[in-house]
Amino acid sequence: MKMTHDQRPDTDPLDALFATARQAPMAPSDDFMARALDTALGAQPLPRTLAPAPVPKRGLWLRMLGALGGGFGLAGLGSAAMAGLLIGYVQPDPLLILTDSLSGTTITESYDLSPGFDAILTEDTRP
Repeated sequence: MKMTHDQRPDTDPLDALFATARQAPMAPSDDFMARALDTALGAQPLPRTLAPAPVPKRGLWLRMLGALGGGFGLAGLGSAAMAGLLIGYVQPDPLLILTDSLSGTTITESYDLSPGFDAILTEDTRP
């Protein structure tokens, strides 16, 4: 059986119920809100006070390592120190040529800071 437009009621009862609910929104009572808040606060755990984390004692070497920037800083400082010692001790010829051309002076003297073992190995035959 087919229903035509004339046979339907003018308003749907569910639409009328929703329209009535929209006109007068219900607000919870103050007593209900107070009880709900008390129940919610009672269900929360109490805050705990945390003890501060113990600070580990650091020795002198660890403090110096931290002041240099850690392991990478120490490695860089050691590499720079070794490069400085090598350049200062060996005095490569290209470096001497560069410094001579920049300063305008020439180095005519050089000191032999690493003598050979010849002086140690010679036998002294004194009576």
